[in-house]
Amino acid sequence: MDYELSEELKMLKEMAYKFAVAEFTPISKECDEHEKYTPEIRKKAAENGLVGAWIPEEYGGANAGSLGNAIITEELSKVDMGIGLNVVAACFGCESIFQYGSEELKKKYLPPVCAGDWVSSGGYTEPNAGTDASGYKTRAVKDGSDYVINGNKMFITNGSVADFMVTACITNPDEKKHNSFSLIIVPMSTPGITRNKIKGK
Repeated sequence: MDYELSEELKMLKEMAYKFAVAEFTPISKECDEHEKYTPEIRKKAAENGLVGAWIPEEYGGANAGSLGNAIITEELSKVDMGIGLNVVAACFGCESIFQYGSEELKKKYLPPVCAGDWVSSGGYTEPNAGTDASGYKTRAVKDGSDYVINGNKMFITNGSVADFMVTACITNPDEKKHNSFSLIIVPMSTPGITRNKIKGK
């Protein structure tokens, strides 16, 4: 088995590192001390194909695959892991849309994230349930063509800055635990949502 990176991935590796050195280094200390989020860096990174890089080109991504995305994560994090994750985790939650969403949902949500215009998040963790799906308490009840969702999520990556959240909710409480929930895309502008920024992490 050949473990050597392809020339394309080597170029991606070099580009990602150079981008981080040029863009992260001047602001790294300030961002760390003031817990500053960097949407302008995310936008520049997107212009270089570094946001949602694993996503196929037809949905706005760079089609770099999981390996390419891992390389980007590693190279950005060499310079500043916090800012690096602002870039690579900007598409957190999009994996579920890509794997299980309709074509309409993929075309609606994935391109704006890859372009750096939107940020996604995955609403999984709850006060009494980490990533254990059998412990979710958040409920979604059908109301006409909508769902009414009640519950709490915590420690959500991008929770305070996301434009939408792929939210795990109990929709079929009578089913067995791991068959009882659904993933619902929730625009973060939806009335009733309260967000609290975690400080001092």
